[in-house]
Amino acid sequence: MIYRLVLIYFAVIVTLSALECYTGYTYLKSQSVGTSKETCSSPNDYCYNMTADLTSLNNVKKGGCSSTRCFLARNKCITQSVGGTEIKFCCCNTGNLCNSKMTNMTFIEKTKQKVKDIFGMFGR
Repeated sequence: MIYRLVLIYFAVIVTLSALECYTGYTYLKSQSVGTSKETCSSPNDYCYNMTADLTSLNNVKKGGCSSTRCFLARNKCITQSVGGTEIKFCCCNTGNLCNSKMTNMTFIEKTKQKVKDIFGMFGR
């Protein structure tokens, strides 16, 4: 009986402390990852957000939970060039949904996005 209570207690604690991340995949520049969410299965998982500019119309974005993908980018962003394509990869475990569309933006890009969001509220 006590064994079951201990198991239930730990299951509740793990569920309550599990990290939640935005997840998804898109390849069009105007779309963003962040409409779906997933709860990470491991306490070692990080939320990640990857962006690669392919063309003026195509921008690959992917997000989700991972511990292995984030081995080199824990709570930071790294940028690499692969075959002439710049790939920006960010990982975080600082809080739920920390891999939002703002994660891998520069300060200027974040400011522009916030202004767009504010003016978008007035246009509704």
